Amino acid sequence: METNNRPCTLCQTAIRTTLYSHDQLPFCCTGCQTVYSILSAQNVVAHFKDHPIFKQALQCGLISNPNLIEEIRLNRDKDIDFKDYSKIYLEIGEMWCPSCALLIKLVLEKQLGIKQCSVDYCTDLASIEFTPFLISKEKIIRIIEQLGYRPISIQIERGQAVSRSLALRFIVAAFFALNIMMFSYPIYTSYFHEHMDEYPLLFAWLSLLGSLPVMTYSAWPIWKRFWNGLRVGIWGMESLIFMGTFSAFILSLVALLTGSPYVYFDSMSVIIAFVLLGKIFESKAKFSAKDSLLHLVKAMPRRGRKRDATGKEAFVPLKEILPGDLLIVLAGEKIVLDGSVQEGEGTCDESLLTGESIPVFKKKGDLILAGTLLQQGHLAIKVTSKPTETALYQIYEIVEMDIGRKTDAISLVDRIVKWFVPTVLFLGLASACYCILSHTSDGASTPFQTAILRFAAVLLISCPCAIGIAAPLAESYVITAMAAMGAIIRNRLCLRFLGREDSVIFDKTGTITEGKFTVCEGLEKLSFTEHCQLKGLIAHSNHPLSVAINSALLCVPSCFDKIEEVAGKGIKGLLHDDLFLLGSELFLKENHLIIHSDESSDGWLTPVYFAKNRNLITKILLGDRIRPESLTLSCQLNDMQSYLVSGDSERVVASVAKQCGFTFWRARQLPLEKRTFIDQLQSSGKVVLMIGDGMNDAPALTTADVGIAVMTASDMSVQVSDILLTKPRLDKLVFLRKIAKFGRKIVYQNLFWAFFYNCLGIGLAMAGLLTPLFATFAMMVSSLIVLLNTYRITQNSG
Repeated sequence: METNNRPCTLCQTAIRTTLYSHDQLPFCCTGCQTVYSILSAQNVVAHFKDHPIFKQALQCGLISNPNLIEEIRLNRDKDIDFKDYSKIYLEIGEMWCPSCALLIKLVLEKQLGIKQCSVDYCTDLASIEFTPFLISKEKIIRIIEQLGYRPISIQIERGQAVSRSLALRFIVAAFFALNIMMFSYPIYTSYFHEHMDEYPLLFAWLSLLGSLPVMTYSAWPIWKRFWNGLRVGIWGMESLIFMGTFSAFILSLVALLTGSPYVYFDSMSVIIAFVLLGKIFESKAKFSAKDSLLHLVKAMPRRGRKRDATGKEAFVPLKEILPGDLLIVLAGEKIVLDGSVQEGEGTCDESLLTGESIPVFKKKGDLILAGTLLQQGHLAIKVTSKPTETALYQIYEIVEMDIGRKTDAISLVDRIVKWFVPTVLFLGLASACYCILSHTSDGASTPFQTAILRFAAVLLISCPCAIGIAAPLAESYVITAMAAMGAIIRNRLCLRFLGREDSVIFDKTGTITEGKFTVCEGLEKLSFTEHCQLKGLIAHSNHPLSVAINSALLCVPSCFDKIEEVAGKGIKGLLHDDLFLLGSELFLKENHLIIHSDESSDGWLTPVYFAKNRNLITKILLGDRIRPESLTLSCQLNDMQSYLVSGDSERVVASVAKQCGFTFWRARQLPLEKRTFIDQLQSSGKVVLMIGDGMNDAPALTTADVGIAVMTASDMSVQVSDILLTKPRLDKLVFLRKIAKFGRKIVYQNLFWAFFYNCLGIGLAMAGLLTPLFATFAMMVSSLIVLLNTYRITQNSG
């Protein structure tokens, strides 16, 4: 054996020592050495990856480098035209651990016609891109079902977070486990009192009967996951559960048949019940990515009103609309594709993209983006982009990508279990082998029987009951405590970051402010008659400024003879012989009414002028009110760097930032620019919290480590957020971070205790100081301590 830092000559796997060699070339195993010798003899080493012998060896498992498997798949896909591929989203039921997701991904990507497959255990969501010509959707679903999982289309509404099957299996396991534990009391007592007649043996047989439904019905998903993982060499927590409970069952059955009442059916049942309980907690806390992606799919526009060469207008699918075509948009309709205005004028609400509710006037030659709502007027738009090239579609694509990235994480427990499972198996087998080879026995048993007892004790004490419920139970208590404070946790993975952030970004409109226009001043200068005249002038206008003024006027409107609303400018009305005007400074100038410069200064508020017969009556100032709690929020979050980011003008953003105490602010930020800013902060090592409410905030919310939507948020922001605040109180953020920190502390304590307790128990079991009977009792005590420690979250949050 010689030290070698070179990789395997054939599969490129890193090897530390050379155990196999051929012509002084290192190999990681006999398989690679043999295949290389054959290829070398045939003089095809230069292009060995394309040789049939190499490919066959790879398929048979003689060569198992994952990087090469991926490379072969990519080379295979070069010959496949994926231009006409389809994408499906499936919700995968009955997944128990990240190994399940990996198993589905590996099996699907071996199928011809699968371009890409992403299976996320944290959300139960699978995103699959495939070529329908080579593989059908039905076949993909059938393959997943054959693996023992339950694929469901995201188009199907899900009635409840926890499946009835899982709930029923837990109820059965819990019922029989409690009864079997009652049967075990006489058995435990007989261990210390020899004269108890035949009662212990009778209760042992009753325990066997009670354990059968648990071992067959309740534990069936665990056995199925173990078998599927074993087929592809993936070991998860269910491996320990299977071997521990199965060995305890066999050991107990043998004891019964030989007349001994010392059985372990209670431990098996409790283990399975605790594992199912952990899965129920986990299911309730899972992020509803299905709802998020379903919302994205449904919200994308499907068709638009197209004008053909003959002047005829008709709704057609978007795929039939090409750049250069004319789209007709009427008041109240959304623009479905990017373009430029060719005919007409109108007022557009661009809040979907900018977050600001002040309408923008559009005329011939102006650019207009998909997702914009035409409030007034009518437009003929010349299309300048394909459906997949619009700014709106880019937002949807980025949000969809970030949802998958955000939930693509492995929990601390899963990372530990990767080495914990094989380590426990090795220690159990090592202890058993030592007993056999050294002829060690406990006096009443043979060395072989003692070996079996020690192996069973190691597996029983290491069964991950406490480990399995340590994190899900604590997260469930944290989620419940936050819900009581008005915060709905939609993505439980955000709890890993909440309370650890060092940068927080606030959207302005609808988050720091109330998100709606209100009259700040100007109406108090009017008489009652002028109030009625102003209300009559704006009574039939749906412009946001008119609506705000109308809601502030509590009087009966005057009946005007004639009213004309000029889109994007103002309103003029004729009452008897008097001409009334309401609008911008430019609108009044166009109607020959000059506003003096000192009267037009409006600070950061929006001015609207009310005039009669070329005489200015009053200047009405409207603005978005700042939430009271926002004024002190930056001081309460003094452990983080706070930013105010908005699509509004610099003048307005700077004024709000100054009033609320924000040192840093950014104005005129488009949706993707907000996302880029967060990316820059994360690249510098920052953990970022984002709070927003509009669709324009959706890319930023999905990119941030923690995304929070306020109660007034748009549907899309709610769907992609990690946390939804149901009460309009931003000051609750301080308490949410405190609970999250404490909950994370409890999780670490639970995991430390569970693993420390298990390691100590494993050592005692290997030394023969802990019999399977006491290993069972110790395992249940460990789980009880975890439960009691987790309960502290409720007391702390209260």
